[in-house]
Amino acid sequence: MSKKIELTSLKPRLKKYWQKFSAHAAFVVIMIILLVYVLVVWQISKLAATEPSVEAEDAAQAATNIPKVNRDAIGQIQSLEQSNTDIHSLFDQARNNPFQETR
Repeated sequence: MSKKIELTSLKPRLKKYWQKFSAHAAFVVIMIILLVYVLVVWQISKLAATEPSVEAEDAAQAATNIPKVNRDAIGQIQSLEQSNTDIHSLFDQARNNPFQETR
């Protein structure tokens, strides 16, 4: 009672299905590419919207070392600047154009 599939009868069937499929192959390929594109954009938007955890924020803040300026040093530099006119002109020049090279 087993059925044998003969290749001669299978070939015309496959040819008929191939003709139907080949007429819509470009549409199917474009739809697959669009589906992949939509999935990638969705993943990107999902990843871009996620917020870091509190632990990750704390670790990032601990990793950044913010330099602290000593108030006494600032006061001393300002007093030295006011007492010497040559240095006062250098400070003014540096404030006006910080990218100019000094001699």
